Amino acid sequence: MEMIKITINEEDLFYKTPTDEFLDYLWYCLEFVQNNGWYILAFIILLAYLVSKLWPRYLKWSEQRAVAAYDADIKKNPDLYKQKQEELQKARAKFQEEYEKKAKLALEKQKEKEKKILEEKQALLNNGTDGQSINSSEKPKKSKPDYNPLMGSGSGSNYRPPRRSACSGGGCG
Repeated sequence: MEMIKITINEEDLFYKTPTDEFLDYLWYCLEFVQNNGWYILAFIILLAYLVSKLWPRYLKWSEQRAVAAYDADIKKNPDLYKQKQEELQKARAKFQEEYEKKAKLALEKQKEKEKKILEEKQALLNNGTDGQSINSSEKPKKSKPDYNPLMGSGSGSNYRPPRRSACSGGGCG
């Protein structure tokens, strides 16, 4: 009998596919969260508290730093300040011109509307109805002719509160 020799490489036995590696990593992360969940939660709460307290200070500090850098640039180059002021003045003038144009257009539109309304009224007057009202003579019909909302519903519910007396609570007599 002949013997067949089979060689097995150890690397082939323990070779893991990328999905196996991912699942192992996922299992490790899940186990870490299970073992340290309360510590992680406490750390997140502490971090959120610190961020809410320190963030305004950081913003203030960064703003002061930017102002200091701008002041230093102006001291080094005074022409930069003049240039920025000129640009600012130009931008203001541009916005003012746009505002004035829009105001003129709005005024013209308002005048046109007033002219239209005046022309319509004159047309109604010129159509002449010999002393009759310009508005439509027909009034909308009421759904209930004798209905007054202040009179109540008209049904049998007629509640009146009891009269007040000086001896409320039964103490006079």
